[in-house]
Amino acid sequence: MSVTRVSDTVDGDVSYKQVDLHLWHTNCWMLEVTDDLPDTHILEKSLYPTDEQVKADLLLVSDGEVSIAEFMEAIDDHRAVDEVAVLKQSEERARAVVNYDRDTSIVPDIVNSEFMPVEPVYITGGVEYWTVLVKADRLGEVVESMRAEYDVDIDAIHQADPKDNVEFADFVDQVFDRLSERQTESLMEAQKIGYYNWPRDVSANEVADRLDVSSPTVLEHLRKGEQKVLNLFLDKLGKRKGQYR
Repeated sequence: MSVTRVSDTVDGDVSYKQVDLHLWHTNCWMLEVTDDLPDTHILEKSLYPTDEQVKADLLLVSDGEVSIAEFMEAIDDHRAVDEVAVLKQSEERARAVVNYDRDTSIVPDIVNSEFMPVEPVYITGGVEYWTVLVKADRLGEVVESMRAEYDVDIDAIHQADPKDNVEFADFVDQVFDRLSERQTESLMEAQKIGYYNWPRDVSANEVADRLDVSSPTVLEHLRKGEQKVLNLFLDKLGKRKGQYR
């Protein structure tokens, strides 16, 4: 549907474009299910194409009126899906391995093209969002070849800002680097004994007792740690919302 950001990177003498694109293609169970069920989302953690199937490790999220159980049932009932194995599940999300018909997947074509995926694929509302690298001198040619098969449109091209920070760690690593040892210990213990449940099961005094420190001390560790985690998360959420708006 649209490319929302394209940026330059350089590998030796070869120039690349980083492309964020929206696309649609026929017979895709992920597009059909998320289009039928409002406020459902799929994040592709990893995909393994075989001769006949694609084995997908997926994060499934439902943050509307559709329950996660209904979401998974709709996936399991789709004509292209052969098997759904649930690894973890909560009220709003699940991690599952889904085996489905290779002929309904765009993944083999992406892998065999000049596009190189560099971030997990995000699917919601019947649209796929990809972030890929492609050689700058091949960008137009590759996009046109994809357009011949799929609904792919470019809306804007922006050059990269070389002053932008480069992140080499995932979200957990970034959080870990920002928290002190005491903050990490306090947050983990608080979560373990139910301090962050709603309604709250325990008080900060009980967290302090478990850590053998004073209540003011544990509250300071919790508040500073919470602020660091929340700010980092909201920064990333803001970038994601802007990217897919």
